[in-house]
Amino acid sequence: MDSQQIADFFQLAKIFKPLFEDKTNEWLPVISAIGGAAVGAFATIVPSYFLEKIKLRNERKLTTSALISEISAFLVIIEHRKYVHVLNDIIDDLKQSGGTHTLSVKTHDNYARIYQSHVGRIGVLDLKVARKVIEFHQLIDAVIQDVSDGGILCDKGGGLAQFEELKQIIDRAIFIGHELVSKKKIGF
Repeated sequence: MDSQQIADFFQLAKIFKPLFEDKTNEWLPVISAIGGAAVGAFATIVPSYFLEKIKLRNERKLTTSALISEISAFLVIIEHRKYVHVLNDIIDDLKQSGGTHTLSVKTHDNYARIYQSHVGRIGVLDLKVARKVIEFHQLIDAVIQDVSDGGILCDKGGGLAQFEELKQIIDRAIFIGHELVSKKKIGF
């Protein structure tokens, strides 16, 4: 507090002192009512604020956990089905023989059910986590578009450049996925 604030405080104390000394003061009930209302308002606002903070923290944890669990499952499927190995074999073949190659993978429209159901709540996530979750899903979506029915690598096929680009995209998605999963294990 600076000297002016201290002087103002003492000035207010001088003004209010007579209110509390006089036993017959008619202002005392008014002051008590105002003070009671202030305490009541404070008692209502503070718990609501903290309850809302706890609710937001829990929603952040649950949403983060659900999205990262789905990403973990994607990584397991990518590894189990050896998609990267298949891409490496196609790239090696194209380097040796040239030409084009096709690649077809069947997927459902709702392959990312958790992400699709939580996309409206991405904003509750930590900003860095949200960016990485979105980037992961956009990269995976790009890969799926290329290798699904109607996709360029599925229908027309592609040469070495297209498959190397596809490999770069999937490698980036895998890197981001592992980064997110490892952060979940140590607890954001």
